[in-house]
Amino acid sequence: MIQARDFAKKEQTKEEEIEKIEENDGKRLCVLDLPNDCIYETLIKLPVESLRKSSLVCKPWYKHLRRSDMGLIFLSKSTGRRTKSDENVFHVERHYLPSKVGANWKSRIDQYEVELNLQFMEIRDGKSMVRSLKLSTYGEIRAACNGLVLLENSRICGPIVINPVTREYTVLRRGTIAHPLNESYGFAFNDRTGKYKVVHLFRDSLQYFGCEIIELGSQTWRAVDGPTFGLLSQLGKAPVVSIGAMHWLPHVENSEYMVSMGIDDEKFRKIQLLKTSRQYDGLVDMAGLLSFVTHVSYNQLDVWTLKDLDGSKWILKHSITVGMLTLCMVPFCCSSRNKLVLKRDINKTLFTYDFEKKEMREIEMSEGASPYVGSYVPHFNSIVSWTKGRVQRLEDV
Repeated sequence: MIQARDFAKKEQTKEEEIEKIEENDGKRLCVLDLPNDCIYETLIKLPVESLRKSSLVCKPWYKHLRRSDMGLIFLSKSTGRRTKSDENVFHVERHYLPSKVGANWKSRIDQYEVELNLQFMEIRDGKSMVRSLKLSTYGEIRAACNGLVLLENSRICGPIVINPVTREYTVLRRGTIAHPLNESYGFAFNDRTGKYKVVHLFRDSLQYFGCEIIELGSQTWRAVDGPTFGLLSQLGKAPVVSIGAMHWLPHVENSEYMVSMGIDDEKFRKIQLLKTSRQYDGLVDMAGLLSFVTHVSYNQLDVWTLKDLDGSKWILKHSITVGMLTLCMVPFCCSSRNKLVLKRDINKTLFTYDFEKKEMREIEMSEGASPYVGSYVPHFNSIVSWTKGRVQRLEDV
């Protein structure tokens, strides 16, 4: 709490400094009000040093760089045809491997999967808007946290944590190798220590679970006690991070509890759900509270929230009744605009439910808005860094 107050005080001081600059000599000195698209395309091309200085240009830039609205990131397939716009695209593994593998790095890469482009999608007024993050990779998105993205392709190199905006990155050592359906990566910030953690939960050939953790800045995975035998049956997805822990639903359906691991104490615990889950029920973080979205009938969803890891204080927060079929809608995330994002499992269409207007809308999908591999991952663009010192970063675009 003390750290949070100190951080809030520093942020307030920055805003006051900006206000003084704007009000100097009674005149408002600010950059011409530009559309968000123009601001985005400008900032994403700046080197990291310039990005930090740009936060003091004016309030809109400061707020945009500190944290933008929640969106979705996903991977699309590269066309293979080079255009002028591709000159600003940075290839993650192609930057890292030459210095680590040697002259044969290209032959090692070419035998693997296709090149994938990282895309960012915003949802506004019932429509999707897709923007390129000017980043390509041979890996897959495993998780995201505070504007940082965890990419993983164990056949090429270790997991990569990268900020797509600033191009700062770090390559982690390889952990235990497991099949994607038998593992789950979690990525979270520890408020007490101020460090980011990557958690790797995996199942071995004997169906026992192992767990290893690495902090950004460290070169060593630490083994910790995983969940007990039989507690989990499904993996393959990232856990939901909320109320100081990572949370997994243990089964595809008929889960009577969830499995949670504290970010700080790194201990697994079983927390009872208020009711047995169905196939399309799910967990989401909603304004800092863990929410369990459950299907009541063909057109009704209930949203229950939990404030702490005690597990005995589930509260009915919302009861959603709409004039359409909701049985196969999977809760996905909650946007910063107080809207619940859902995905229809049959045809992968997206919907948003506005809690204020009590309205469900199908998202009008733009061209190229569907993932080629993997799924959508909640994300917001920021200039956050995991270290105050010098970090390795991708070349300026």
